[in-house]
Amino acid sequence: MTAPRLVVHRDKELMAQATAARLITRIVDAQATRGTASVVLTGGRNGNGLLAALGSAPARDAIDWSRLDLWWGDERFLPEGDPERNVTQAREALLDRVPLDPARVHAMPASDGPHGDDADAAAAAYAAELAAA
Repeated sequence: MTAPRLVVHRDKELMAQATAARLITRIVDAQATRGTASVVLTGGRNGNGLLAALGSAPARDAIDWSRLDLWWGDERFLPEGDPERNVTQAREALLDRVPLDPARVHAMPASDGPHGDDADAAAAAYAAELAAA
């Protein structure tokens, strides 16, 4: 494993664009090596800024979106489509703009999903999905 490296950019827009360029390269390299790639997403201004930059990056079409798995590292336990859910924000920033295979978008269960308002059951189901992958 390589040591972490701190890279400072002059503003958040440049940071998002530079990170998007690096992410595209990593995804394409992983797909060339293993056939598929997985990315764990987060929400927030920086996370969504990265997704928007990724969606508008000229090299985004180098990614084979049909061979990309998306996961979440955090999520709010709210109903599907709630604007505060990270997956809802990710759909607006990127996911609805690229040809993703819906079966490869692994969103955490929503509070109105198959586990109802049982957050522990929803978390256990997501943990099992991660373990199976």
